[in-house]
Amino acid sequence: QAILAQAILTQAIFNARERERAQGSTQELCSFPQAAAVAMYCLGHPSKTRFDGACTQNVSGPSLASMSRVNGPLAFYRQYAASGSDVLTMYHCALLPLYYIFGLLYVVLKALILNPPCLQCFLSPLRVEVDVDIPGSSPRERMAFAKRWYSTEPRQPERSLWMELQAIAYPWLVLPPQSASGVFDHDRQEWHIVSSWWTPFMVAGWVVVGERPDQNGWMIAGEFQCWFFLKWLYKWLIVRILETYADQMATSISTYDDTLAE
Repeated sequence: QAILAQAILTQAIFNARERERAQGSTQELCSFPQAAAVAMYCLGHPSKTRFDGACTQNVSGPSLASMSRVNGPLAFYRQYAASGSDVLTMYHCALLPLYYIFGLLYVVLKALILNPPCLQCFLSPLRVEVDVDIPGSSPRERMAFAKRWYSTEPRQPERSLWMELQAIAYPWLVLPPQSASGVFDHDRQEWHIVSSWWTPFMVAGWVVVGERPDQNGWMIAGEFQCWFFLKWLYKWLIVRILETYADQMATSISTYDDTLAE
């Protein structure tokens, strides 16, 4: 189901862009003075991402129940080694070697420079929130869609992995798929994703995906550890990746609604 949803999203984005191109209304990705208005994130619209003191929902991190299900290094890497079959199922076969090569590079980069385990006390936290529009007029409807979109169906063997492909500038700059520990918390009805310094994921920290605490929409919230002088770079990357995802979701929904109307 998750693979089908991803294919539907990709086709919907393509159809929307073709329709805009045919109508001659394609908007530039970043034009002046829009760039100044979006703090040079070059989104083509004001940023919806909130950082640190601007965060309004104060989402708590993964629950103790979720953390108890997160694998340690040995168990994680056994699942990671076996996840190549999932990469072949979801992505082009050419990405399989890059999946493991980039994963190793992430671990080396974090262990030596970005998140060295012996210097964790000197790193600064970076809180982030971004609102995402998904179908549904109530928390129950949004959760029903999310469970189909992210697919909570058990795998054989079951793996506590969150695998994703991140786009910094879609479709020109898309990173190979990467994996972190990920579980679904049934009590809180949220996805909890955890990445440590030894995880083959580009950042270290946690992410919670689910309904806003005020029950007024869907949100991705997280906290990452980084050097204070690199916060600007992390913010730029986070905005590019999360809001590209949010924009793709909005485009998919809009295209789907237009199709129904026709």
